[in-house]
Amino acid sequence: MNRMLDAFFRVAKDLIVKDERVLLLFGAAGVAAPKSMADIMKRFPERVFDAGIMEQAIVSMTAGMAIEGMIPIFYAQSPFITERAYEQLKVDFGYQQVRGNFVGLGASAEIANFGTTHCSPGDISVLKQIPGMQVVVPGRITEFESLFYEAYANDSPTYYRITRYNHSYPCDVSFGKANIMKKGKKATIIAVGPILELVMRAVKEEDVTILYYTTVAPFDNECLKEHLSNNRVLLCEPNYYGTLTRDVISALQGEMIKMDFIGYPLEFITNYGYVTENAEMYGFTEQNIISKLHKLME
Repeated sequence: MNRMLDAFFRVAKDLIVKDERVLLLFGAAGVAAPKSMADIMKRFPERVFDAGIMEQAIVSMTAGMAIEGMIPIFYAQSPFITERAYEQLKVDFGYQQVRGNFVGLGASAEIANFGTTHCSPGDISVLKQIPGMQVVVPGRITEFESLFYEAYANDSPTYYRITRYNHSYPCDVSFGKANIMKKGKKATIIAVGPILELVMRAVKEEDVTILYYTTVAPFDNECLKEHLSNNRVLLCEPNYYGTLTRDVISALQGEMIKMDFIGYPLEFITNYGYVTENAEMYGFTEQNIISKLHKLME
């Protein structure tokens, strides 16, 4: 069960009712969407529909709708939005700088039980190559809700990375802003989205600063510059490791820093199973975080 996905359905229904500019398209979303959205599809058949397995065409369609003043939301599995339809996202949305919302399910290895074709640890990497593309990685249901309501109608294309692994640390988040979860002197840890749970547990006894990012594009440079501790940075991401390296270096331009990384290695995910089943294999453990942190602080 993906409770953040349920929250997305609730938010989408609410916006369709309240904002006549909003329309919702599915990319053959399977049983979850029809069951959860059956009532709203009957009420607004002209603004809620499943367009089938043709993600490239759907992205181009929604770009045209956005140009005409609509606010499109496209929901599908992450690899089929971010990689299969990459050129359409780049040209139809990025190049033209029109608004749209793309909600991806099962990023990285969250549905690896379906195989490599359904994994997308590179989704954030590729989208950050599109100028003006915004990327949101909420780690809790409430964060997704507040961030989506805040940003859905802005004038930029925005990708929301839905997760089933919600962390347990409530905090008020704002689009484009990082949160300071802990202050310390020996290093700074950047935790992205749901990985905050693992980070907070691992370093609760350590004298470190933890910066929590739910928006990774645009990246909150000022927060990192202001709260850098001891010129040591451990970058913890639920995607390919080192994805935000350029952002960190840009934010700290002129500083001599030492960095290390937690994330998926740059390789195909070929292990069937859920994230929790493969966590140790990919280094998503408290022991690995502590080991890298201590080496970084030497």
